[in-house]
Parts: sequence; C-alpha cells; structure tokens
Amino acid sequence: MSTIDPVAKSEVVPENAPAGGSFWQRTEAVLESLAERLNPILVKEARQALKSKQFMITFSLLLLAGWGWSFLGISFLTPGIYYAPGGPFMLIGYFLILTIPMMVIAPFSAFRSLASECEDGTFELLSITALSSRQIVTGKLGSALLQMLVYYSALSPCIAFTYLLRGVDIATIFWILAFTLLNGIGLAAVGLTVATISRVRHWQTFLAVALLLALLFVTFLWCYTIGAVIGMSQLPAYETSSFWIMLFGWFTIYVAYTVMFVLAAAAQINFASDNRSTKLRVVMVCQQALIVGWLIYFGIESSAPGNIFLFVPLILLGLHWVVMGALMIGEMPQLSPRVLRSLPQTLVGRMLFGWFAPGSGTGYLFAATNLFAASLVVVAAGALAQAYSTATFPPDSKVAGAGLLIVSYVVGYLGIARLLILLMRKVTHAGLLHSFIVVVFLAIGSSLGPFFLQLVISDFTETGYTLLQIPNWAWSIYELTDNGFTPEISAGTLIVAPLCAALVFIINLATCTGEVSVDRIATPQRVVDDEIELHPEKAPKTPEPTDPWLRWEQEEAAAAKAAPESPDANG
Repeated sequence: MSTIDPVAKSEVVPENAPAGGSFWQRTEAVLESLAERLNPILVKEARQALKSKQFMITFSLLLLAGWGWSFLGISFLTPGIYYAPGGPFMLIGYFLILTIPMMVIAPFSAFRSLASECEDGTFELLSITALSSRQIVTGKLGSALLQMLVYYSALSPCIAFTYLLRGVDIATIFWILAFTLLNGIGLAAVGLTVATISRVRHWQTFLAVALLLALLFVTFLWCYTIGAVIGMSQLPAYETSSFWIMLFGWFTIYVAYTVMFVLAAAAQINFASDNRSTKLRVVMVCQQALIVGWLIYFGIESSAPGNIFLFVPLILLGLHWVVMGALMIGEMPQLSPRVLRSLPQTLVGRMLFGWFAPGSGTGYLFAATNLFAASLVVVAAGALAQAYSTATFPPDSKVAGAGLLIVSYVVGYLGIARLLILLMRKVTHAGLLHSFIVVVFLAIGSSLGPFFLQLVISDFTETGYTLLQIPNWAWSIYELTDNGFTPEISAGTLIVAPLCAALVFIINLATCTGEVSVDRIATPQRVVDDEIELHPEKAPKTPEPTDPWLRWEQEEAAAAKAAPESPDANG
C-alpha cells in the first residue's frame, strides 16, 4: 500500500480548483514579497513597541478616557442634546484625549527608542549591519507612525460620532485628524533628531526633560488653536481656492522641515568620515526659498494693512538662520579624505558650491550670506509691489531698517558664538550641542542684560529706549517697528549694530580662510577598484576596436578566460 506525503499533497493544486484559491495564493505571495522589502528596523521596532508596557498602558487609558468622556459629555448635554447641537463640545473633549498620545507620548517614545540604542550599547551592532543610517531613522519614525495609527483606530469612531450630534461637519473632523497626525509625525522626527545630539548620559537626561517640556508646550498651543477653530461660528471656507493654496504652501514647508530633521538625525548617527552637511544645507536653502516665496505671495494677495507681510518673513528668516547657524558653527573644521575627494574642482565650482562643504567657518558664512540675500529679496519684492501697485502694504524705510537690524544681530551674535567655540576647543571638546547652548545664552543675555543694567543705573526710573539697549536685539527691533526712526535708533542702533556685525564678520572670515580654500584630493586607485567591484555598472567602458582581427582576438581571450579549466589528465 503506497503512502502519500501529506506535505506534497497539500502543495498540489488541482486543475479544476476555483479561481479564488489561486487569487489568494498570488495575493499572499505578493504580500510576502512586500514584507521582505520592509525596513527591518521598522519590523523590529513595531514588534517591540506594540508589546511594550508603555503602549499597552497608553492604549488602555485612551480607551477608558474615550469611553468615560462619551458618558460624561452626553450627561452634561442632556436633555438639551435632543434640541441643540452638541458636536463641537464632544469633539473638543475627544480631541484633547487623542492629542496627548499623538503629540506627546509617541514622539517622546521615538526619542527614547533611539536614545536607548546608545545607552544600551546596541547601536554599535546596528552600525555594522548593511542598514544605512537613514534606514535606521526612517524605521523608527515608521514605528512611531504605526503607534499613532493604532491610537487613531481607538478614538476615531468616537470623533466621527460627533458628526451625528450636529454642529460640526465632516470636513472639519477630517482636517483636524489629518493635521494632528502630521504634527505628530513632525514632532517624532524632532524627537529622533534630539536623541542624536549627544550620547553622554547626563546630556541625554537634560535633552529628555527639555523635549518633554517642548512637546507639552506645542501640544497646548495646538489644542488652543483647534479649540478656537471649533468654537468659531464660521468655519474656514474649504471650497475657496485661497484655502487650498494656503494648505499647499503650509504642506511644502512642513515636508521640507520634516525631511531636514530626518536627514539631520541620520547624519548624526552616520560614520564620522561621511559628509554630514551638504544635504542639510541644500534643504536649508529650499526652506528659505519656500518661506520667502510663500509669504511674499500671500502678502501680495492679502488685504492685510501695514507691513506685516514684509516683517513676518524677515523675522522668520532671522529665527531660521539663528537656529541653523547655531548648529553649523559647531561642526568640526577637519575634513576626512572621503569628503575632500568630493569637493568641487574648478574655481567656479568652489565659489558656488564650496559653502556646502562641512565646517564651522563655511557654516557661518553660509548662514550670513543666505540671510543677507533673502532679506534683500524681501525688501526688493516689497518695493516692486509698491511700484506696480499690486499690494496693499506700501513698504517704507522701516522695513529696510528692520531687515538691516535682523541681519546685523544674527551675523554678529553667531560670529561671537563661533569665536567662543573656537576658544573652547583649545581646552575641551565642543560640538553642536555646545554651540547651540552658547547661542541661546548670548540671545538671552544680550536682551536681558542691558535691560536690567539700565534699570539699575537709572534707579528703576528710566523705562524708555536708550543707547544702552543697542545690544538688546529684541527691544531694538521692536522700537524700530513700533515707534519708527527715533534719535536713538537712527543715530545710534542703525549705525553701531551694523558696524559691529561687519567687524565680527571680518574676524570670522579671517579665521576660516583655511576651510574655504581647501583643495580637492585625488581618489586613490584602491578606492576606485573597490567601488567598481561593489558596483560593476560604474566601471568605465572601453571603446570597441575598429579592427575586426583585434576585436576577434579580444573575444577569443574573453571566451578562454570565461571557459572552465580542463581537469588534469593524471588527476
């Protein structure tokens, strides 16, 4: 009696099998192939996160809070719920419950996920695998996104239930959920970047506390904004073109900053000899172009009075380059041979793209020149708008004065911070975190120091703007935009601040000539051979000979080389 292998029998598909079976088999094969292409870090982090106590506790509390608010809110609205719309009231409660895990817990979990890799010593194992640093960061970001989607699945039905209570439309509910999800993803990217700033334990503790406070503050602002939007009697007009243009502008800026945070986190955990700066600086220029372009566009199209749409891009540009410059001046000036081989060769290439090379000096010059150029574009756009009478905000000299002060203070204080970092490096190590802290202390001290000094000198009687406030960037810019060209501003601040900034810029320029004038080195032959061995498609192709006899000889030699060796007769 013959036996039939059950495994072999199960693998046989009869010819008259229904089409559904073959369809599901093909679907399963496609899903398996897609699963093999998934980021291994995403799979690992998703398994660990969904089985952790933190996730189980958060998910359980989210369900209990949603269930409790459903009964509590309905009891508050009863019996008026039968006659008056109760959707906005219930939606605000559900939104507050959902925002905490979306914008606080999930981003902080992403921060701890990457920080714990360094604390537990498992990051060294990840760094020697075939995974790139960007795959590690995107995998952890994908794990945070997966947790957010699970939180959404728990409370989204309750939020959709508010539509049945009247007073809120489906479009508002959709946009609130979409914007909250995007904000959570962006904050998770910020958390991953913060986790890579330092690997020292006490700095990690400080960064954890600072990040948690920042997440709570941003969450409070977001909840206040959404509460105001829901409470408005007239919701945004979703069918108008201005809403969609504004939404598209916001989304492009959001994507640019999220990509920058992901690239920054990947650059920090990458090997030390790699180029960590060029991609980030390209993204910084794109961010600047988006900020200037969109704000000028809305300024021309808007009917807002005054110069608000000229001051806003100037202030945002100043904040943008203060933060970026504070990190760039903390870069190390030494370039690895790998980076030196990728520098521009020609003189024109150095002039145009040399500022994208790593280094504290090039970073300072990159921030200063970009801020100056962008400020000129804003002022010129306002002048053109006034000349062609296409804007309702006539630019005046106050805009140019404010731009000059912003550029002067940013260039001056960033240059002073860089010089302090160079002095610190003579006695100890100073990196990105140290340069950022120095800039923060300079910004706070330069504004509060002159203010309290004036109060002490005047015996707490002088409260107006005086020449003592020239280092005070906050009061000086406010005084110019609010009161105009007072004698202290026109004869003091607008002269002293640019001169001091120019002096600081010249000193920094003299100290970074070595970074700017560095030459490109040739690629060693062994590196070229290794690259060709790893990527044969990059090998230079030799031209085919025109002589047919020579071509025949090359083909015969290649065939003889590819043919297997004949076995030895004695063997």
